[in-house]
Amino acid sequence: MDLTQNHLKDMTSEEGQKQLLEKKLEAHRNRKWIVNLICAIALIAATLCFYLRLPQAVIITVSLIFICAIIRILYRTLDKNRELRLKRFKQEQRKSTFKLYRS
Repeated sequence: MDLTQNHLKDMTSEEGQKQLLEKKLEAHRNRKWIVNLICAIALIAATLCFYLRLPQAVIITVSLIFICAIIRILYRTLDKNRELRLKRFKQEQRKSTFKLYRS
């Protein structure tokens, strides 16, 4: 009897962890507008630099494009990292369920 109660507690905590990981992934994906906003502001700033004929407009534009590229790469990396963590968790959950039914 105690074994089944422990198993049920483990299953509910695993479900809670799975839901938490799914919520974190969804929240991360919902924040994509921040990255797009930063890139839009950088584009506007680069356009203004050329419009105002600033002497360092090219340097500023290249720097802003570089910053946007780094931000996008970091965002994708975090997204893939969270997605892989969720996949690994689901695989581990399936393995433990399979072992439980097998024994």
